[in-house]
Amino acid sequence: MPADRNADERFMRLALELAAKGGACTRPNPMVGAVVVSGGEVVGRGYHQRAGAPHAEAEAIREAGERSRGGTIYVTLEPCCHTDKRTPPCVETIIKSGIARVVYGADDPNPKVCGRGCRMLRQAGIEVESRVLLKETETLNEVYRKYMTTGRPFVTLKLAMSLDGRIATKSGESRGLSCPESLERVHRMRLESEAVLVGADTVAADDPELTVRLVENPEKRQPTRFVVDSTLRTALDRKIWDQSAAKTVLATTSRADEGKLKELDKREIEVWTIDADTEGRVDLEKLVRKMGLHEYYTLLVEGGGRVAASMLGAGLVDKISFFYAPRLIGGDGVPSCAGMKTDTLGKALSVKEITYNNIGADLLVEARIGH
Repeated sequence: MPADRNADERFMRLALELAAKGGACTRPNPMVGAVVVSGGEVVGRGYHQRAGAPHAEAEAIREAGERSRGGTIYVTLEPCCHTDKRTPPCVETIIKSGIARVVYGADDPNPKVCGRGCRMLRQAGIEVESRVLLKETETLNEVYRKYMTTGRPFVTLKLAMSLDGRIATKSGESRGLSCPESLERVHRMRLESEAVLVGADTVAADDPELTVRLVENPEKRQPTRFVVDSTLRTALDRKIWDQSAAKTVLATTSRADEGKLKELDKREIEVWTIDADTEGRVDLEKLVRKMGLHEYYTLLVEGGGRVAASMLGAGLVDKISFFYAPRLIGGDGVPSCAGMKTDTLGKALSVKEITYNNIGADLLVEARIGH
């Protein structure tokens, strides 16, 4: 059947809207949306709601029923074809339904699928059109794509700062810098992350809980809180060591305070001893790699300045989310990326796909790091 590119993109955008409803609940699976169209009319819709639930294609075909036969299915990701999972392969479901044409967005980076789903559909005599709205469909599943291709979590660096790039005053004061709307946005970011990470300086200065509190959280999901402290200088009365609301993991080195380690063991705090880098601090690259091995798919880094600089310098950050408050702190305040050394503009990190959004009184600037 002749392809109508405008129609294909219109229906794919509908599938993208459906896919986004799954959010973080689909992990470790990708977000996927599907639309069945017959005679120019949408007759079936579906999206993957959570891991273990029916896939988007199956839901859309089920809703369409017999009207699937001879129709077109639009799906944001290449249909799966492997059997080592909790749900049937979508390729088989599509073939059995009598669908005549499949239009999908991004190729599935999973080596068990990549290209195979497309080939099996064509071998069954089904017309296949791929890479429709490729950029949008790949961005939708940037977390899944990063983990599948590298085995590491997708890392977002979040910082709140003044307009002149200071995250705290000289004395370390930072509470009240962000507006309430920004704080709510950060709590939503935590809800969508498997892990959050801060350094010892942030724990000492702010005594944060790093839990989800300011947004609706019906499933009571909480990210694992990672504290990076190479010598375990963090006081044991900090809120982060209270695991009644969320799990805490200490990332440290062999130089950690033995007495404090024994106390944390009594409190059942998990400790990861990571090799030190050349400066004697936790090797963040090895830490992030271990997070991937433990199936952490997303990591939200919440500071402080030295951790931010180290993560950026090591090339570990995928996305930045910088909240700018309408204040000026001055040159003696704590810089946002303390210790980050760039002696020429040619060596400065570049960013791309920049967006600007007003969040209450603040300005949120987000971008991808140009690796």
